Amino acid sequence: MLRRKGATDSVVARPSSRIQKAKQALVKVLSAEPGFVGAGVSVGMSGQYEIVVMVMDATSPVLAKVPSEWEGIPVRTQIGGTPKKF
Repeated sequence: MLRRKGATDSVVARPSSRIQKAKQALVKVLSAEPGFVGAGVSVGMSGQYEIVVMVMDATSPVLAKVPSEWEGIPVRTQIGGTPKKF
């Protein structure tokens, strides 16, 4: 289990393999689309896991293809800008 940074009492379990597999499947669908940066898993405001799709900007063509739900898991987008190499 992982502890959320700054938390004293709450413990957050790792996402299930079902959620990870759903995220990977969505990445396969979206990865060739212009503006797609990546995807991750986050705990949403409701306390449930969600898939987060990161896109370059608010006009990225990929936004039209991002579903609001994928395999029963909520999906949200996040504008992240152009990926940078470190």
